Order: sequence, then structure tokens, then C-alpha cells
Amino acid sequence: MENKRSWRSVIKKAIIATVFIIACLYVFSILASGVTKNLDDYVYELPFEKGTSHRVVQGYGGLFSHKNTAALDFAMPVGTPVYAAREGIIYAFKHDSDEGGPLSQYKNKANYIIIKHSDGSFGCYWHLKKSGVAAKSGFVTKGQLIGYSGSTGFVLRPHLHFSVKRKLNYEKDSFVRTKFKTVEGILLLNNGTTYERPSD
Repeated sequence: MENKRSWRSVIKKAIIATVFIIACLYVFSILASGVTKNLDDYVYELPFEKGTSHRVVQGYGGLFSHKNTAALDFAMPVGTPVYAAREGIIYAFKHDSDEGGPLSQYKNKANYIIIKHSDGSFGCYWHLKKSGVAAKSGFVTKGQLIGYSGSTGFVLRPHLHFSVKRKLNYEKDSFVRTKFKTVEGILLLNNGTTYERPSD
């Protein structure tokens, strides 16, 4: 009987600790840090299917994984089609990982696609599912299917991470803030807001 109580106590403490950690990570995804002032003149397409909408669950400077980073996380169930936000040439990809979670040990486990744009910048699409890369070489057009969302790498939940960089590093000013065409007009996207890609 004493053993049962002991195990129940351990399980209860583990559940409380897990809930606390998840709550802290969620708060970090809402709070923000400073990001670059670089702003791209180009108007991007939302990187999901026409006529559908997705919520930004971590915006620019989010403290979970975007500290001082101009990147956007769109909530998406695993397997959601991902479309090129801008035309360009496939520069790099990874598609063989099936690992992910909210610990730093998963940072290098993300599947991704990087597209090089005509101005030399790079569109980065991260956390794709295993074997979720649909475009592996050559030129891709704006709005072309390029892959499928997932939950690989350093993630709290399934989503698509999107950013544009002038250089492929994590320095604050390597990133560029981007404007998107939405049903409500051309906008810079905000954390916590849901955006719809126009049907036309």
C-alpha cells in the first residue's frame, strides 16, 4: 500500500513539473525580444494553401526559439502542404529526420528547405516531416508545393518556421522582416494572429 502511494506521489510530481515546463515554454513563445530593422520590399505569399488560414504561434523575437530573430512560426498539423512564398532555386534541403521536441538536443534534427531568391536572400522553411520535401532541385515558382509540415527539430508543437535571411547564420541583422499578401491586404504578421491566404 505504501509503495502505491509513493508511486502516485512521484507520478503526480512528474505531471506537475511537465505542465509547469510546458507553461513556461508557452509564455516564452508569447514574449518578444528586439529584432532587425531590415525590411524586405518584396511581397511574399503566405506559405500555405490558397483559401486556408493559419495562426502565428511565435512571431519576431519570440523568446522560446526566436530571440532577436525575425522568424515566424505558423501552427500546422503534421502533413500540411507547404508552398513557396517566393520563387527561387532550391539551395539545400534535409528530409531524413523523424526526431523533434522542446529540448536543445533536437536543434540539428529539423528537416528543411532553403530557397535562394534572385536578390541573393534565402527563404528558409523548417521543421518539415520525415520525407516531407517535395522539391529537391531546380527552380520553384512562387506558390509551388515544396513540402509538408512536421514537428522535427527544436519544437514545442507541429508548425512551419519561416524566415528570410541575407546570410545563412543566426546574427540578428542576417534576417529580414517580410510583408505578406493576405485577405486583409499586404501586412507584416503579428504573433497570435490568424492569417488567410487569398484564393486568387
